[in-house]
Amino acid sequence: MNRISIAQLEAFYWVAELGSVHRAAAHLNVTQPTLSLRLRKLEAELATPVLERYGRGVRVSRAGYAFLAKVKPVLDAYGHLHKAGTPAAVEGRIRIGLAEGFAVVCLRHLVPALAGQYKLLRPEWTVTTSSALEQELSQGNLDLAVLVDPVGDRTLRLLPLGPQTNVWAATTALAKRMGASPRALSRLTVVTTPPPTSMYRNTIAWFSSARQKPGPLCICTSVNAAAQLVAAGIGVGIFPKRMIEAYRPSGALAVVATKPQLTVGRVYLAHHVTADTDRIEAVMRVIESVTADLNYFDVKREHRKSRSKRIVTRR
Repeated sequence: MNRISIAQLEAFYWVAELGSVHRAAAHLNVTQPTLSLRLRKLEAELATPVLERYGRGVRVSRAGYAFLAKVKPVLDAYGHLHKAGTPAAVEGRIRIGLAEGFAVVCLRHLVPALAGQYKLLRPEWTVTTSSALEQELSQGNLDLAVLVDPVGDRTLRLLPLGPQTNVWAATTALAKRMGASPRALSRLTVVTTPPPTSMYRNTIAWFSSARQKPGPLCICTSVNAAAQLVAAGIGVGIFPKRMIEAYRPSGALAVVATKPQLTVGRVYLAHHVTADTDRIEAVMRVIESVTADLNYFDVKREHRKSRSKRIVTRR
């Protein structure tokens, strides 16, 4: 009996990740017949099919899912052994996307921090809505992105960064005289980004929770431009709390303490399954360091929620 090879494990892993023999072969830089042969030899060793035909493509079988969970640690360990003793410098071009609300607070700190720690990296920054970034990432136009409440794509890996508190914002003058309920806000112009952005989804969901419809919508494709419209008194809008705090020195925007409260956003670092792991980990470390220094994520609130859940469970 022959032993299972790393090449066979890689063939199965990347077909499972990419959902296609053709894409897996291209990623591994081998011909499709070569990849198919490796898969056949693997299944012969296992004496069970780990892939099955599905339409015009293939998918992981039930037995394959159990095997896949064991394959990844093996390939990770092999990768670490391959790099041991001669760690390569983290260098080269990397295309980074940032959700706009996150970028308003963090980008001016991230740029010098990344340059200071990884001098050979050449970052290219894209700042736009999270939904636009997710699409660009899926299409291979970005290497990684910081996303808020992503819809999800099987070719993307999501690494949680932390919770992001969202708030309603208005001008200071308007915030003092307006109501705080969905009914009260439904009489005002609501500034938001277009669907399917998380800002738009949060807006519609908040009004729907009270069986209300928002007033006239002012749709703006830029979160930062939307904040400027709200600061100009055009209407009200939902933004990350930390983003609104950046406007506080000028007094242009104020937080509106509405009831019910808004859903807390979830921020992730997302990257394609084929991305260079060394660069991803390098950027991840810098983002975690910068956000910790800025106290960007509402960690205390998350801790309180987790603690209350434990208390309820004990009862």
